[in-house]
Amino acid sequence: MNDHARLNDIKEILEILYGKLGYFQKELAFSSSQSANFELKQRIKREILPDIRKYETEYWELYPQEAIIISDAEAETQLVKVEQAVVSIEKISSDSYSSELISLLHDIRDKLDEQDKTASAKLKLVLPLIPAIASYELEMETEGLLSKVLKTIRSKLSR
Repeated sequence: MNDHARLNDIKEILEILYGKLGYFQKELAFSSSQSANFELKQRIKREILPDIRKYETEYWELYPQEAIIISDAEAETQLVKVEQAVVSIEKISSDSYSSELISLLHDIRDKLDEQDKTASAKLKLVLPLIPAIASYELEMETEGLLSKVLKTIRSKLSR
């Protein structure tokens, strides 16, 4: 079986699993029985979520890397959405989430904080003192300064 056919199969399997997950979550919302809720949560935790993770992992391993082309504007939009999701999850009590999820959220937060850093941020200034003979050259690291200014501007604009 080639990768394209396997990707299609995995898509179908994932759609079924997502449907099953949605059905169980609806049942959780409507059910008033403690034992039924516990049983549904356990089935989700032990049966559905591991299968979803397994198939998603396989899907992204097979997915052709060259097909992933995202414009800078789209990437920026998606990063903002991810950051908003992380912030909203962090506001909710961490007791309701597993320690693994909290750890992953911290990793995501760290990566989002790193995105503002530039590869190289130096200012180079050359002043000719005596033309063609002597000049004064000054090089200054501006990465920290620029990132602070940009964060301040973003915070002012978001208000």
